[in-house]
Amino acid sequence: MATQLTLYYTLCTCLLLSVAVAALYWTLERTLMQESQAYLLHKLQVLALIAQRKPVDLAGLEQEAHDEAEISAHSPSPYQLRILDQSGRVISETPSMSSNLPAAVFPAAAGAKAQARQWRSGGQTFLLEAAGVGVSDGLWRLQAALDITAQNRLLARYRRDLTLLLVAGIVLAAACGAWITRRGLKPLAAITHTMQRIGAQRLGERLQRGAWPQELIALATEFDHMLERLQEAFERLSRFSADLAHELRTPIHNLMGEAQVALTQERTQSEYKRVLQSGLEEQARLARMIDSMLFLAQADQSRLRITPVALDAGTELQSVAEFYQALADEQGVELRCEGEHEVKADAMLLRRALSNLMSNALRFTPRGGSVTLRASGDHDEIVLSVSDTGIGIPAEHLSRLGERFYRVDPSRTDSTGGVGLGLAIVRSIMALHGGRLSMESRLGAGTTASLIFPDRSHDSPVISSRSALPSS
Repeated sequence: MATQLTLYYTLCTCLLLSVAVAALYWTLERTLMQESQAYLLHKLQVLALIAQRKPVDLAGLEQEAHDEAEISAHSPSPYQLRILDQSGRVISETPSMSSNLPAAVFPAAAGAKAQARQWRSGGQTFLLEAAGVGVSDGLWRLQAALDITAQNRLLARYRRDLTLLLVAGIVLAAACGAWITRRGLKPLAAITHTMQRIGAQRLGERLQRGAWPQELIALATEFDHMLERLQEAFERLSRFSADLAHELRTPIHNLMGEAQVALTQERTQSEYKRVLQSGLEEQARLARMIDSMLFLAQADQSRLRITPVALDAGTELQSVAEFYQALADEQGVELRCEGEHEVKADAMLLRRALSNLMSNALRFTPRGGSVTLRASGDHDEIVLSVSDTGIGIPAEHLSRLGERFYRVDPSRTDSTGGVGLGLAIVRSIMALHGGRLSMESRLGAGTTASLIFPDRSHDSPVISSRSALPSS
């Protein structure tokens, strides 16, 4: 980046200096040429005035062509004059003019209008001008030449000086550009150095603790936000790994312990059957845990593809209630369904989420209690809730509900067969639908778990299905 910025700065400076140098040179060259042409034109006008006198003043023409021209020979830019009659015969000219400036090299004179051109001869450069003047016996031609060799040498020195100035300016601009760029990019180097210190053990480092330029504050802020998300994800992953090891260790130790006890001595067929049944229960628990973890991993990586359709929420709630009716009757818990609405969701995933909420509600609602499934909503959101009159959840635990393997009372949950992944699955299902899970609870008064969907029911017709509920 520093090299590119320096290169761009140098190129821009080179372009600006080149334009300035070219403009200065062109202005000087044009000014000198205009002055030289004006000087020759003045001499031609003087000759024309002398030639137009009647009778023709040959003495005056001779003096102008010889005396004044010879006087100018001592100046840096001497001039020479020649007068030709209508037949091309030389009437008068500056001495030695015919040797290096023959009449044929001058531009043709178009009437009284002067014409100019340049001519090189003998290492000298001349500016030539010619004009015509009408006299009594026809049209005479007036020719004037100005030695501009010194002027050209001046322009050559000026070109050389400007070229050196241009090269020096480019070199200086490159050096200054490199210094300015590296100084301006110092904060980026400081940010890079700070980033290099950040690792798995130092995720608490933050860039905003430094004093950065205004242009880098947004970058530092967003990087700090990314570090916060990474730190939170890393801590969650660490907790998840520890919880996973703990959850897998318990059933595996149970299986190993029962197998070791059964192998210490000969057992009856019924005892071996009991050991196998117990092992099968632990294996089923492991299978449910692995299935749940696989679902969560796929949901986190956005590998699940949902097919949301418009569903009758009341029908879906009634279907879930009917599935759990036998279990509720056995536990002495009343089930109720309320409300009618339309929700757009994946049917299988919706039933799985509702099934997990129902399972939790029945698990912690004592005999004589009730569980209510309710559908409600407005033009912005559709809410499907499961409310129970159970034991409730302490307020300090509500913010962590939905974390993997998190349980309010691990010992109590272990006795009911839960592994702490049910609400995590519900939260992932709602994230796939663009919705969210909300939990409200009071100790001794019960808990309400709400599935909040964005209202998209107008996009497609209502479809109702009563297929079997998926397991959690």
